Amino acid sequence: MVRAALLLSFGLLLAAPSRAAAPFDGGPAALDVPRPDIAAMQEAAADARRSRADLYSFTKEEAAAAHKKFAFGIKAPRAPGFTFDKDVPADIQKQMLADLAFIKGLAGEKATALHKKIFGSVSGADYAKFFETRVSAIGMNSCGGGNAVACVIPFRDPSKMWLTQNFIRFSHPQVSRMMVVYHEARHTETKNWNWGHATCPTPFRDENGKDMKSIWTGATLAGEPACDETPLGSYGSSTIMLKNISKYCTNCTDKVRMDAGLYADDQMGRIIDADAKKEMKDDFAQ
Repeated sequence: MVRAALLLSFGLLLAAPSRAAAPFDGGPAALDVPRPDIAAMQEAAADARRSRADLYSFTKEEAAAAHKKFAFGIKAPRAPGFTFDKDVPADIQKQMLADLAFIKGLAGEKATALHKKIFGSVSGADYAKFFETRVSAIGMNSCGGGNAVACVIPFRDPSKMWLTQNFIRFSHPQVSRMMVVYHEARHTETKNWNWGHATCPTPFRDENGKDMKSIWTGATLAGEPACDETPLGSYGSSTIMLKNISKYCTNCTDKVRMDAGLYADDQMGRIIDADAKKEMKDDFAQ
C-alpha cells in the first residue's frame, strides 16, 4: 500500500528510568525530577506491536481514537495540496514528485464501476485530486520500523503521510511505488475509520500451495495485519487502481501496463473475503 497503511507498510518499548525513592518535602528540588513523556512511551509501545512484514498497521482502537480526536475536521473542507517537512531528504522529495508527476500524466479510455466509485476516471487529473485532497503533508518516520515504506499514523495526524528510507532503497517499478502511496492515501480517511487492515489467515497460501509473501519485501504474510476484507479498503482500492491502469491506460508503455497488472494480481491475493474478491473480479471483467 506500503499496509497498512489500512496504512493500507509497513519499535522499541521505552520505559521510564528507575530512580531510588527520595522523600518529598515540597521544596524546589522536586521540580528537577524529569517526568516521563507519556505520549512518546505510548507511541513506542504501539510501534512494538506493528507488523515487521509489510506496511504499517494500526488497531481499531487507534482508528477510533483518531476519529474522536479529529472529528471536527471530518466534514471541514481543506484546500488541496501538500507540503514536505524540512527533514525529508532532497532525493526522496525528488522521487516522490517524479512519481506523482508520472501518475498525473496518465490517461485512460474508460474505467470500471469500482474505480469510478473510488477515484473517478483513469486520468491523471482524478488521481491527483484523490491524493491532494487527502494528504496535506509528507514527513519522515520509521513507520514502526522494519520493512515499512510509507505510513499514515491516524492518531497523530490523519492527513499526513510519512515516508521511510525504504521508499528509495527498494528497487521496484515506479507504478508499484504509487501503489503504496495511494494505499496510504486511502488510510487518511478518518470518516471511514481510516480503512484499517484485516489480519491475514494462518496458514496463508496461494493457489499453488505456496506461502503468501509480500511482493515488496518478500516477508511472509500469514497472521500479519496485511489483508483486506473489502474492495474499498487500502489494499482493495490500490488493486483496483492498478488493474484499471493495466487495462485502460492509453498513454502507458507496455512495461507500465505489464507492471501494473503484475502488482494488481499480487495485491488481489490479499483480499481474503470471498464476496469481496468476487465483486472485484466481476468488476474487472467489465
